[in-house]
Amino acid sequence: MQQQPLEQPIQERELCFLQDLTEKLASREIDLPPFPDIYARIIRTLHDPDVSIQDVSRIVVAAPDLCVRILLLANSALLNRSGVKVTDLNIAVSRLGLSAVNNATVTLATKDVFHVPKGSSLSFMLNKTRMESVRVAAYSYLLAIRAGKIAEKHDAMLAGLLHNIGTHYILSRAEEFPDLVSKEIIDSWGPGIGQALVSNWGFPESISSAIEKQNDLMLEPDEEDDDIELREILICAILLSHVENDMEDPDIDYNRIPACRKLDINEETIPGILEDYAEEVASFVSALR
Repeated sequence: MQQQPLEQPIQERELCFLQDLTEKLASREIDLPPFPDIYARIIRTLHDPDVSIQDVSRIVVAAPDLCVRILLLANSALLNRSGVKVTDLNIAVSRLGLSAVNNATVTLATKDVFHVPKGSSLSFMLNKTRMESVRVAAYSYLLAIRAGKIAEKHDAMLAGLLHNIGTHYILSRAEEFPDLVSKEIIDSWGPGIGQALVSNWGFPESISSAIEKQNDLMLEPDEEDDDIELREILICAILLSHVENDMEDPDIDYNRIPACRKLDINEETIPGILEDYAEEVASFVSALR
């Protein structure tokens, strides 16, 4: 029996990991499992221009977890401003609208796509990352409304839900060397991987581009007008989430970040924004936990 080679040095293993990712990104051949069939069918139904609320209600019944999430979302402070309790699935779908139902479906679908060993450090990191996605989605939705981009609020939410999908991929591939999953690697590689995954899944280019550029805080707007881009909403939502979770960079200067200047996000305004949004963000996170 041939003797097994000695374990690779950490530096070499890390290099192999990154080289493998580089090759897959360059060739667009990332080993991406498809969405679970039921969620894929629901998403196709939601994108049918002739679909009715009744059609959607009938198909989501096949996914009990999604039914629960839809009812929770329909009763959340974020998406139910009236406060009137909803217990009927048809009414919940009608009240939320197809875009919000689509976003809930995507959340559960991505949760089922990437797996790590239960109880491991990777599992803890993945769950933490998923909760961060939901929190950023809520802030993105609210900031889009705050910026007057009402028509784009659901795209903003979807960008938030998918913004760290690249991190999910890295964690799902890191079982052999969990110590190599560092903040530096995730920050450097996550957005690019996420952009590739979201593009391969067929989501709009505006969303995949926002995900790719989420860490380019100093990037100036493409145009010289005052129009607020989806990328800028996502950047500010991530920063607000970091403040809420005591992850704020102590050296950050919000006044130097173009997106923050355009959305009036700074040390003076952030406490009030977090307080105003606290109940809505918490209810959304609870609904999609």
